[in-house]
Amino acid sequence: MKNVLVLLVIIIAFSCKPENETLREDPNVTKIANYLDSLEGFSGNVLIAKDDSILFEKAYGYAHLGHQVKNNVDTRFSYASIGKSFTAVAILQLAQAGKLSLSDPIGKFFPDYPNALARDSVTIELLLTHRSGLPNYFNSEKFLNASKDQFRTLESLSPLYENEPMESKPNEQFAYRNTNYVLLGRIIEEVSKMPYKQFVEENIFSVAQMKHTGNYDTDHNIDNAAENYTLSGVYPNKLQKTVLMSAVKGSPAGGGYSTLGDLFRFATAFKNNQLLNEEYTTMMKAEPSKGWYGYGMQFAGAAGSGIYGHSGGHFGVGAEWRIFGKQNYTVILLTNQDLDQGFLDARFFIEKTISGSTPKLDSYFFTKEVVNACLDSGIEHAEKLIADSEIELSEIDLNAKGYEMIKRGLYKEAIDIFKLEVLAFPNSYDAYDSFGEAYMMNGDTEEAIAMYKKSLALNPKNDNAKEKIKELQES
Repeated sequence: MKNVLVLLVIIIAFSCKPENETLREDPNVTKIANYLDSLEGFSGNVLIAKDDSILFEKAYGYAHLGHQVKNNVDTRFSYASIGKSFTAVAILQLAQAGKLSLSDPIGKFFPDYPNALARDSVTIELLLTHRSGLPNYFNSEKFLNASKDQFRTLESLSPLYENEPMESKPNEQFAYRNTNYVLLGRIIEEVSKMPYKQFVEENIFSVAQMKHTGNYDTDHNIDNAAENYTLSGVYPNKLQKTVLMSAVKGSPAGGGYSTLGDLFRFATAFKNNQLLNEEYTTMMKAEPSKGWYGYGMQFAGAAGSGIYGHSGGHFGVGAEWRIFGKQNYTVILLTNQDLDQGFLDARFFIEKTISGSTPKLDSYFFTKEVVNACLDSGIEHAEKLIADSEIELSEIDLNAKGYEMIKRGLYKEAIDIFKLEVLAFPNSYDAYDSFGEAYMMNGDTEEAIAMYKKSLALNPKNDNAKEKIKELQES
């Protein structure tokens, strides 16, 4: 009996291990865990594995702020554009089976496609690599100003792009567009003779044992799902639910829900050739000679870093699966708040810790240091940091922080941030446009007009500056 009791104690001890505990020691994971614990306000889940073994899995923040329900490691999060990974794998599975070719034009599957140029010249390869030139329905007035509950099927989205002008000629330029992957989803349905949902469930989710992943209707109940929160555009310094800001159902372009465990199982199955054979797996994870996007795959870090995967983001959504091929780490990162509320900090710190620093990472963290100095110690201290350093600032991160201050109602702080932006980027019309908005929100009409005029001088086609100058002069 005593031996049985000892055995039971051992079993219970192991089975009751806290879910938020590092599973085994790894200096990189320990460093990352300490950093994540120091992030204020981060809401999301993180998983880190090495050699296909999970080392770290932890939940932060709240899935539901109203009821104070905390995230747990099994919480479902919106994965945004990670869905493009599934669509790309599905297309390559059909290519592997000889049922389509990447050189096939869309007219082969849709002979009545309205736009003749697209019908004859846009190939599956151009859709996969975002070089089709098709219009961007996701940012069109017809989509943005419509009730999203009317777009629950792939066919319901077709009028938003089929009859619209091309953005560019096929293969003329790269432009990341959801339109490309919605059309790939339609091709999957046409070739497989089954709904997209059924195809990916049978050929990807089932194979990888992803039991908690799907393109759910977001305006209906989703078991153990995190709500998404963005900084409000209505009330300063408040969080706003995003249910009215995007599609109500996931699609081949993204917007579904998944968990840490399911995305880890997908990444593991992919890299171990369980979803595609070695030839097609190698094709999908091959780094392109130019740019950062391949066949449904994103490539981070410096050229040749061996880091690949896919990310996604929208209002109140951030998601990413990454494989560090040279170091053999897998990282899953999810958040239910805006990307700049801890997600980007976590992403870049993890990358820096595992694979080393790059100029891009140095720029990101130096910009963060400058912004914090400006907010905590004043703009003069921030300007001195800039003058004493040879590291370039990140304009996009400065701009994002300035707009965060506007949304928080901290207009004077926004003015200082944009003042740093125009100091560092004096030829950026966008920086002066943003600077003008901060002055306008603070009630400084003359200064706002002056900034908008500088923006217009740098870019005479800036219609926003023209409109704002007219409004301010008439007020």
